[in-house]
Amino acid sequence: MSKMKLSVLYLGKIECQRLHLVACPEEETMIQSPMVSVLIQHPTLGTLLYDTGNTPFYNSVYGEEIRKTYPITEFISIEDALAEKGLRPSDIDGIILSHLHFDHVGGLQYFAGTKALQNVMVAAEELKNAYYCVMTGTAGAYVKSLFDLPEIRFVPIQEDISLAQDIHLFLQASHTPAVLGLRLELEQEGCIIATSDTIYTQDSYEQRIPPGGSINKTPEEFFENLDRIQAMQQEYQATLLFGHDFEQVKRLAARGFLV
Repeated sequence: MSKMKLSVLYLGKIECQRLHLVACPEEETMIQSPMVSVLIQHPTLGTLLYDTGNTPFYNSVYGEEIRKTYPITEFISIEDALAEKGLRPSDIDGIILSHLHFDHVGGLQYFAGTKALQNVMVAAEELKNAYYCVMTGTAGAYVKSLFDLPEIRFVPIQEDISLAQDIHLFLQASHTPAVLGLRLELEQEGCIIATSDTIYTQDSYEQRIPPGGSINKTPEEFFENLDRIQAMQQEYQATLLFGHDFEQVKRLAARGFLV
């Protein structure tokens, strides 16, 4: 395994009904949902980011439904989070987007004029779906202005690939048509798998509970992907990093694994 370094960057949180993350009968039960980015410092690929969090202009850019359903109670920009590591947006060599929902692409604007914006990896089917939705009035959690930037150059990912012997991207047909998962092999921590929003929380994973509402077209796509992640976890004896698990974020902070 290489000398790759990994940091989980905390980018603030929203407060929403728990049922949006984990199906439950108590509609009024609220939950804290964190935004995170994964910072990868690799000896040959350079410095990469997995997701970028929210935009600072959320009050004006996000539509009423998003603001009402997912109110932002704490915002930390990807720029400020990088500064805590002694980095600037211009130091980033590439960006991996798990998918193109607002809370994962909102920080792209900080990379205007940088090499990172010329190397933005995203699943090909996700890219097609996002543009289709925003251009046909079915945008949902996609906000066109956040990812349709003048200088951006997307690198479409068509299939599971390895960027290096210790960095692997895999496609997940859950949550959206194609969410990029991330598998990293670290010298000290071992294998880490980031699921992004295909599995929001640890209790969703362990108790096999899909999110509520209609975020997945059918429950089957959630369970099919969950089975795959469970098999991967066992095969690689991996630690899982879930999409929006506040308790997990607190545990990572206690270990000094989070900025």
